[in-house]
Order: sequence, then C-alpha cells, then structure tokens
Amino acid sequence: MDRSTDDQEKRLTELKKEVLKRGFDRYSSRLKNVSELPIELQSSAVTVRDSHETIQTILVFPPQIQRGWHYVPKQALLFTATGVTHLLASIWPDKEPQVTPLKGCDLMYMKVALLLLYGFLEIVAQGESEPVRLGMEFNTVDWYRLSPPLQCFLEATKVTSDLTLQPADTSSLVTQRAFEELPLKFSNGLRIYGLLPGEKLEEFVFQTATWKRWLYFFQRPVSANTLLSLTSNYMVVIQEELKVKQGWIISYIPRNSITGIQNQPCGLWNELSVRLAQESQSIDYKLKLKSEAVEVWRRQWVQHGGVWEDLPEQQA
Repeated sequence: MDRSTDDQEKRLTELKKEVLKRGFDRYSSRLKNVSELPIELQSSAVTVRDSHETIQTILVFPPQIQRGWHYVPKQALLFTATGVTHLLASIWPDKEPQVTPLKGCDLMYMKVALLLLYGFLEIVAQGESEPVRLGMEFNTVDWYRLSPPLQCFLEATKVTSDLTLQPADTSSLVTQRAFEELPLKFSNGLRIYGLLPGEKLEEFVFQTATWKRWLYFFQRPVSANTLLSLTSNYMVVIQEELKVKQGWIISYIPRNSITGIQNQPCGLWNELSVRLAQESQSIDYKLKLKSEAVEVWRRQWVQHGGVWEDLPEQQA
C-alpha cells in the first residue's frame, strides 16, 4: 500500500521520538541464530538462506539518528563463510525488511568511514544484472564488533583464502620503510587498517592534502591526506575526510577485480579511475591525487603488471 509524503513524515517523526527516549538501546547486539531476529527484520528470504548456508555471525543494530536529524531504521548483518546479507527494516510495521545478499567472491570494493561517532559501511559487488551497493550507517562504538566478521568477509574475496587469519607480515623492508616515513597517524592507520591478516605490503605512496584558492583570501580543500598501498591481494586507500580530520576512510579493493587504472589531469590535481569488473559488470572507483603522487603510483602499478592508461587533460 502506497503512503503519502505526509504519512511518511509523521511516521518518521514518531520513530525519531522513540530513539531519543531515555534508556533507548543505542548499541549493536550479537545474536545466536536467525530466530532471535526482531520481528521488523524477519524475512522468508533469510529463513531460506539460513537453511542453505550456516550463518556464523549475526549483528543487529538499533534504530539511530545520524547526520543531524536523519533516521536510520533497525538493521542487521548476517555473515556466512562466503558472504554477508544486510537487512534494513521498513519504517512501516506491516512491511518486510529490505534484504541485500552479497558474496565475497563478487566483491568490487569495500569502503568504511570512521569519523568520530559516525560510521558508514559501503560494499559494492556483482549483482544479478548490475553491481549491487550495500550502504549502512552505524555508531563507531560498534566497530569492535563489526571489524572481525568484515575481515573474514574480505578473506573470502581471495582466490585462496586462509581461514586461520594469520597476522600481517610487518617484517619486510617496504613495511618498515612505510612505518618510518609516513606521518604518525598514517603509520598507525597502515598498521591497524591497511595490513589485513596474512597480507604483505608491496608498495605505498602518500600525498598531503591539496587546496585551491577561493574568493581570493580563502582556500577550499580539493583532496585529503591520502595513503595508497598495494598489498598481496588488495589495493588499500586510507584517507582523511575533507572536513573532518578526526577519523579515517578506508577502502579495500581486491586486486583480482581491477582491470586497469585511468589517469586524467584536471588542472591542480589528477583524477584516477580504478576500473573494476566482475564478469560482465563494471564500475569505477575514483580518487583525486597530485601529479607527483600519480607518477610514483603509475611506476609502482606498472612494475607489478598493472594496466595503466593516460587520458587527455580535462578542460575546465
């Protein structure tokens, strides 16, 4: 049944008031099986999936208010050995949740933003006819619960996975050089987020933030402090947010999904398009870098057998 815009606004106002009540549960919980899912997150599709593949981890996230006054309904993530399913409750009690299943072997990229108390998880993977995007807002207090199953999900993207999740190799000369040369924040970021279990650092390049003049006396940020690294199985991008320096944005791109990188000069910066494909489906992962960083990354990428294409400069 279709509802009017006014009905939706009234319903959202009611739900927001519930979230603001004293004693309202604000953090995630871990369940033992799908039968324990709240009624808003129960779905026949989940029951069928549970009968075909063992669900290893179930995390339920309560309703939240994020980004000022934006309501986020109740959610859940169901992890198996090979993938993850996202459940998003409807704001209407008589509707089933939105169900988004993704397989690790179909992953194109995963991006995690951890900015103060605001977290955002984005996973893009091959779908039935076009790439599917999973987007989930969460409180970063829950990251300690969310991080381990996400690491296992990334492990499923490898051609040969290691279910024991051995520690990352930090003994190589490249890794030691990175720890010594990088700013302390990004050295720690590489250590904590960039080197996944079992991974070895092969290359890295760091660039400081770039700015452009605005209204003569002011400056506007164009690109953030950015670390690109190449590990055994991933291209990992660690960035700051343009306006919020207290946090991270980490992207994991499986190397086996990268078909090439395109570089297009755009005046003060270059736009890199990392071309990603799974079978017949493709997307681009884009980021901005200065020319000096692009040249270093081009040399490193080509040295490791990657395809690189330079495009004509984009006219303003």
